[in-house]
Amino acid sequence: MFFAAAVMLATFQPALAAPQHWNGPLSRAQAIARATSAGFDVRMAMADAASARGQAIGQFGAVLPQIAISANHTNAHLPQFGMPESVQTYASVTASVPLFNLAGYSGVRAGKLAADASSADVGATMNDAALDAVRMYDRALLGASAAQAQQVAVSDQEANVRFVNLRVRIGKMPRYELARARAALAQAQQTAEDAAAERDESSNDLKLLLDFDMTSNVVIPDRFETPEYHDTLAAVTQRALTQQPAVLAARLRYDAAQAALDQARAAYVPTAALTGQTYNGNSTPPLGSSGGQVSVSVTLPVVDGGTRRGAIVQASASLAKAQADLERQQLMVQNAVANAWRELDAANRNLQTGRAALDDALENLRVARLRLQAGKGTQLEALDALAVTASSRLAVLQAQARYDIATAGIHHAAADPW
Repeated sequence: MFFAAAVMLATFQPALAAPQHWNGPLSRAQAIARATSAGFDVRMAMADAASARGQAIGQFGAVLPQIAISANHTNAHLPQFGMPESVQTYASVTASVPLFNLAGYSGVRAGKLAADASSADVGATMNDAALDAVRMYDRALLGASAAQAQQVAVSDQEANVRFVNLRVRIGKMPRYELARARAALAQAQQTAEDAAAERDESSNDLKLLLDFDMTSNVVIPDRFETPEYHDTLAAVTQRALTQQPAVLAARLRYDAAQAALDQARAAYVPTAALTGQTYNGNSTPPLGSSGGQVSVSVTLPVVDGGTRRGAIVQASASLAKAQADLERQQLMVQNAVANAWRELDAANRNLQTGRAALDDALENLRVARLRLQAGKGTQLEALDALAVTASSRLAVLQAQARYDIATAGIHHAAADPW
């Protein structure tokens, strides 16, 4: 993830772009790729990283040679001030080469480490964006699947109404049973409409996350496959501590804070620079057509009113803060892995229970229908079986979505490649 962020940052070119218009199937993999490359948070993190990289480049000015070219032309006519008339035209080249600048070297290192930390932040943002894409995609998938399941429940209730109506017409059931069946159908239709609204709203939220135009017709072709996850808690934790971008960024910021402290302390060390200047031109009256000078300057601030001491105190505090953040990030990673692992275990258990419950509900519905057709059961038993079956279908879908998101949560906590 961090390598991918570095590659994207190297080619980062901000540009205004309208939301993409997407019509047709959108797989989970495509949603993740879109979120990690064109998501709003990712783009902003890349801009921040590019800014930090620019600041780091500017830090090199303290330790690299500086060359400047200047030219001037003077035509003076001020005899009333006692000055002769003169014309001068000269070009000058000035070069300065730092010979020794310990503070500058430390500043360059601090800037580079801070830029690397910002690049790691891009990786962390991409990791978060991938998990957000999975969550939003699975919510849209759950919405579409739940809407379909509720339509099945409506069809079941419609079939029950037709059956009861027939039994009432031939005198096998009292008329109030038909009213009860119609009421159950109305409830199923209301639930189906709520499911359809959730399907459409979750689809709109997915479009927003992926920067798709709201008029896009996104089709969710994937289904919950819920493959069994094979790994160990210790292995996931070890990977997380090694490759989690948030930990890497915190470690780089700690190193940058240490370099900034070295820079503050180096302010007590002398600096030396070599400066050279040459000029060429002509003048009237003639003052020489060329010349040059070379000088070496050594600077040692003696009294600065506490500026250097204040900088050291401030840098020391920043280092202590960076160390605390690094320790917190390491513990947060372990906490995230532990919670994700527990969530995966709970999701797996609930999925198995939900599937068993659905099998039992379907069997109960089959028996209830047979008993009702044979005149051995009651309409209340059939309605209850229909309601339990509809609820069980939805529960299995929700458990599948939870397990899928929990699996993604493990990959997110460990910063595994998506």
